[in-house]
Amino acid sequence: QRLRALFQYKPQNIDELMINAGDLIYVDPRQQSEAGEGWVIGTSHRTGCRGFLPENYTERAHESDTWVKHREYVFDTASRSFTKTEKEPNVKPNGEAHNLSMSRSVTNVVSLQNAALRRGVLVMSHGESVDQVFGKSWLQQCLTADGKYYRADLNFPSSLPRQKDSMKQFECDPPLSCCGIFQSRLIGEALLEQEVTVSSVYSSPALRCVQTAQHVLQGLKLNQKVRIRVEPGLFEWTKWEASRAIPKFMTVAELVEASYDIDTSYSPKATSSPCADGECGSAAAPLPWFCAFPAVPGVILIVGHGSSLAPLSRALTGLPSRDSRDFAQMMQKIPALGMCFCEEQKEENKWQMVNPPVKTLTHGANAAFNWRNTIMED
Repeated sequence: QRLRALFQYKPQNIDELMINAGDLIYVDPRQQSEAGEGWVIGTSHRTGCRGFLPENYTERAHESDTWVKHREYVFDTASRSFTKTEKEPNVKPNGEAHNLSMSRSVTNVVSLQNAALRRGVLVMSHGESVDQVFGKSWLQQCLTADGKYYRADLNFPSSLPRQKDSMKQFECDPPLSCCGIFQSRLIGEALLEQEVTVSSVYSSPALRCVQTAQHVLQGLKLNQKVRIRVEPGLFEWTKWEASRAIPKFMTVAELVEASYDIDTSYSPKATSSPCADGECGSAAAPLPWFCAFPAVPGVILIVGHGSSLAPLSRALTGLPSRDSRDFAQMMQKIPALGMCFCEEQKEENKWQMVNPPVKTLTHGANAAFNWRNTIMED
């Protein structure tokens, strides 16, 4: 039997199974003799772990929900069909030579070309940043008495980019964690595997967004081929209270000096975000540069924040903006590297939101481990 978890369950005992909402669990009815009333023994489809879980936290799921696609093949028979054309022409009743294979091949090639010319916009939130893992005071954990950075945990980056000003500037402009770097490169590799052609990249000036764009391009093997256009209008102003200072971002020159692939010829289209009033979700108009993308085939990648996905994708597809309260609740559900994908429908002269070209990235929390406090305690 297959069950789907309705709620998250955190184990209270060592033999219980950790589940998240939406997880699929395999249950063998013949192996439930050890389970008490209201409990079942199941195996998580996501983690492969086995244990007890409360039955009322689940519902029955369809068998096909757990089917897994292992691989797919794309057959291009164009070359074979054209070769066959020269040797085996078909003759119509009126004597006119005609080849059906060539007609099919030409149709296939034209359809593939149209698919390649179709434009898309992939809006992505940044990868896991250090403040999301270690809190807003993350920098205090990594500074020596004389103000030098050191790696206090393996999930901290091995080093920070050089800045002319104080190291404390990073407190409001945190970098990616090591897991965030890995996540971003993994997404790039997945896009490469799906043969997604990224033609241009726009990024928020926040360091975590620039780093995400950089590592996605590395996964795509496009570093130094497609350069990052830093667009201030993409920054998440709603994140900051009016009483707090606006982060002092690294300049384009500093980013280039730190070996990031930045397009130095790009002129930003917005010096500030239209969300500066704190109500990004109710902004009625898209960004000034949003409808002026270059008409080139391929996917335009926009790396921003959780607050970027709805305003940009909804504006492009002509949907109304969200109420600010709904917008705030929606933002809490957007994970690291959450994605929205809009595809141009040339025939209808509009954009449509469709499934992103790659799957989402889900991983569990991994708490800090101190052997002394855990293993040695009485």
